[in-house]
Amino acid sequence: MLPLNNSGKLGCLLLQMPPKYKYDLSHLEDLLSILPHGFKYAIEFRHKSWLQDSTWPLLSKYNVAYTIVDEPLLPPEVHVTADFAYIRWHGHGQRPWYDYHYTEQELKSWVPKVKEVEPSVKTTYGYFNNHFHGYAVENALRILQMMGKLTPAQGAAFNRAKGHLEKGKGPEGLGEWVKGGDDRPKIIDLLSSLMGESRLARALAIRDEEVNLTAGTSEKVVAKIRNYSLTLDFETRTITHDCGDWERSIETRQLCKHVGKVLLLLPEKTALGWVTQIHEDPEAWHFLKPIGKTVAI
Repeated sequence: MLPLNNSGKLGCLLLQMPPKYKYDLSHLEDLLSILPHGFKYAIEFRHKSWLQDSTWPLLSKYNVAYTIVDEPLLPPEVHVTADFAYIRWHGHGQRPWYDYHYTEQELKSWVPKVKEVEPSVKTTYGYFNNHFHGYAVENALRILQMMGKLTPAQGAAFNRAKGHLEKGKGPEGLGEWVKGGDDRPKIIDLLSSLMGESRLARALAIRDEEVNLTAGTSEKVVAKIRNYSLTLDFETRTITHDCGDWERSIETRQLCKHVGKVLLLLPEKTALGWVTQIHEDPEAWHFLKPIGKTVAI
């Protein structure tokens, strides 16, 4: 990050907290106090317990911006805690949240909030997470237009983005993300939380024929995927795997693309049961390597 930061190409770094990370001011200060100097940080809470008056002075102490969000679970409260502001529009879709196109009226309602923030900060960063179909591009440029900040180059891009959406090509870009039955979107949403969107995208890119599933019940899953083995045992709450990314997953408590792919191949009701149980309490699960085997890098 240093080359980007030193060349002025890095705005700020987003610290997105886990949904289960509840209010603990002392713990948060332990984190903020050890962040490397020289960068700008924004923090995105995903648990309502942080929305209280004692949170904002601590963020201000370390010049960390509270991430102002628009999403289904948290209110769009405006708090300025740094010399810059960070706004993140997630969307209000169902399959999933960020498959959503903000209407012109919805964006208009945000213009006063953005203008409320601007006099208190040097820079305002705005990010749209509703990236399916290219919605984010069009929405970001539209709100700039509403605020009178659209440059000629951005205006040309805005017209191209509108033209793309007006073609009405349907669910282009969604593909694997929403195929299947009614439980598929729930599985996708939970996996996205458990492994991150980039890993999930890589999981979806793995061909079905690269997986040999020998057991796929609600009690146990056993599979070979490419040259790796995978076992999930519900009774012992263990996930045993041997790819190189799994070495890092053991530390970060995130599923790798191979685990994600195998779960996606299970019958939907079975898959939903597994991902729901893991998502409810990841710390209760043991992420293991096969005994006596070196993890392949």
